[in-house]
Amino acid sequence: MVVRKPNVLIVDDDVQALEVMSLYLQEIAYTATAIGGRQAIDYVRGHEVDVILLDVNMPIMDGFKLLEQFHNLKECINVPIVFVTGQRDKYTVINSAFMGSDGYLAKPVSKEVLQEKVLEMYEKKRLAANRKTVLAVDDDMTYLKLIERYIGDTYNVVIINSTKLALDYLGKHRPDLILLDYQMPLYNGASFMNMIHKKLDGDPIPVIILSGVIDKDVLRDCYVCNPQAFLVKPVSKEALLEGIDRVLNKREEETE
Repeated sequence: MVVRKPNVLIVDDDVQALEVMSLYLQEIAYTATAIGGRQAIDYVRGHEVDVILLDVNMPIMDGFKLLEQFHNLKECINVPIVFVTGQRDKYTVINSAFMGSDGYLAKPVSKEVLQEKVLEMYEKKRLAANRKTVLAVDDDMTYLKLIERYIGDTYNVVIINSTKLALDYLGKHRPDLILLDYQMPLYNGASFMNMIHKKLDGDPIPVIILSGVIDKDVLRDCYVCNPQAFLVKPVSKEALLEGIDRVLNKREEETE
């Protein structure tokens, strides 16, 4: 089977850094470059991107702010984003993980390391297409990345931190299951499930509600929408996988 080269977007305010990384990747990827955040956002809105390499220290819009912008774009849903930066301080390393990046590389980065990271991210994204898909919706990106780590080896995990983006995604895609945070701004879990049911027009997707508290008020609000399960946050990896497996297995039995 022939696997196409990944499309990689490199974002940096340093023209020389853009040229060097493009040169390093030319054997294994198709590359595009953007000098800063505005060019990067314009590019992803009009082109398919498989991996984004992102500098941190940029004027006007730094890498952390741009990462937040990417997470709010439907075109970047499930696109791996890796920081490539000369900043090696503890704050940068910790914040890159906290903000929901998929990796961190320190400049100067070697050709071999850069190629290896890009291919690793692309292979992970490509293999995920052959698995069952779980859509996780939560306003907390840190918690979403934790869920992705818990179940990413078993399922294709799509993480979305806004209800608007989640509804946009559901307009074009059919996940096998939805993990839904109950306590979100604008719409709680029950309100969002109502919108999902209307959007899908009677063809439901199994939903598991995640909530810090499962009390009678939460149960009453969600009862009409008939979620398949409730799990209390913080949920362990084992409990999350067991809950997902149970709901999906039951779904398969009902459709046989």
